[in-house]
Amino acid sequence: MTRFDCDLAILGSGFGGTLLAVIARKLGYSVALLERGRHPRFAIGESSTPLSNFKLARIADHFGLDWLRPFAKYGTWKATYPDITCGLKRGFGFFRHERGRPFGARDDNANALLVAASPDDSVSDTQWLRAEFDAYVVARAVEAGVPYLDECEIRDVRHDSRGWELNGTRPDGAVQARAKLLVDASGTGQVLADALGIGQTDPSALKVRSRALYSHFTGVARWQDLLEGEFGRSATTGHPFRCDDSTIHQIIDGGWMWIIRFDNGVTSAGFSLDPDVHPLRPDETAEDEWRRLLNTYPSLARQFASATPVRPFVRTGRLQRRLTQAAGPDWAMLPHTAGFLDAWLSPGIAQTLFAVSRLGYILAEERTERGRERRLLEYNRTVLRELAWVDEITGTCFACFDRFPVLATASMLYFVAAIYCEERERNGEAGPDDAFLLADHGAFRDLAWDIFRRAVRTPAEDAERFAEGVRDRIAPYNLGGLCDPARRNMYPFITGPAPQKA
Repeated sequence: MTRFDCDLAILGSGFGGTLLAVIARKLGYSVALLERGRHPRFAIGESSTPLSNFKLARIADHFGLDWLRPFAKYGTWKATYPDITCGLKRGFGFFRHERGRPFGARDDNANALLVAASPDDSVSDTQWLRAEFDAYVVARAVEAGVPYLDECEIRDVRHDSRGWELNGTRPDGAVQARAKLLVDASGTGQVLADALGIGQTDPSALKVRSRALYSHFTGVARWQDLLEGEFGRSATTGHPFRCDDSTIHQIIDGGWMWIIRFDNGVTSAGFSLDPDVHPLRPDETAEDEWRRLLNTYPSLARQFASATPVRPFVRTGRLQRRLTQAAGPDWAMLPHTAGFLDAWLSPGIAQTLFAVSRLGYILAEERTERGRERRLLEYNRTVLRELAWVDEITGTCFACFDRFPVLATASMLYFVAAIYCEERERNGEAGPDDAFLLADHGAFRDLAWDIFRRAVRTPAEDAERFAEGVRDRIAPYNLGGLCDPARRNMYPFITGPAPQKA
């Protein structure tokens, strides 16, 4: 039997759990990192954002992880780790498609939106090929002295006043770990949730409803090439960056498609579908459904005409889940374990890094049980608040898919919050316990709630008037010049003055 007696046991070796293990080891804690699968392995959650990069750099600097910092920018990643695949991400792109009709580029961009997240390629965000990135971080953890067991299936979790006892198996025999603290970074949370009797939020209370169908591909045509081939170079002259150097959101009826390009020629692509609009057909394979969806939207069919999947398709049921608790006196879950909503607007990497940073500071600053208990209860409230906030943002956007001009305005609440938080990070104003996307800012949340309530009720013909009202109301937070009709839905990178402390 393999046995561990440690301060901290971590279930799951995605980048979040592994980074926390490295931080804890750096702080002098004894750690065991337990993984059900093995690396390299396929994972989604591949698109970073400026907030991700700020938090990654802060973690690297604060905890002395010099090897980690180059991953915070595309230029330094490519220069330092050319063998770890990534992709260039200059921002976000959105294009609205109509059933049975080719996409039609319009001079007023009424069916397109691009928002830049960086001024140039060298300091841009990145698309993470998770199989390679996660495996590299695990290798650094092992190098730092973190005991790591893969192919370890935990079957029994016990908790008492002394801490945690985990019992499981792996191919070479039984495993037992005893730990004072437990972090579940496994992705579903069911092992820990079942042990503690933690329930799920009623799914009907969640605003987002989606299921997914996705894979990785080679041979995916560039969207910019298709636009220019159909409409000439004038179709993209107003774009603030090459639109393929982004996370592209191809919006369809009752869903959207993500397109994420890596530098090795592989493209991550998938549909997020409303299960009421797109119910599963029992007699239809995942491959057949993929082809049917593409053929419903001619321009998407053209983009994927020469594409070949390089791994089997994944097709899910409804994605949304959220536990009613994310932490307790001697345990915590990472956000993706406590809940999941949708890939819309790429929240996953940033949410994970916010949580890893927060837990790292708790481990560094609270060496006593009483101090940790208080901070972990605060962590619990913050993670649940962040999940509820992302649900509100995403659910509102989904409800506006049929009215793209309204959707473009509603999505500005996300970008306003993101840019505001980025400026606080850039100017040294942000604290380690600040919540993701102003989730803890009551005044902004109230403002957004009212705007979202109006958005879902605004008809397409009133979109311009709705946008004018939103522009006036978000002015105190709008550091990026958003909701400007003169931009015609094309927003270059703009930094604003240092915001006041939220």
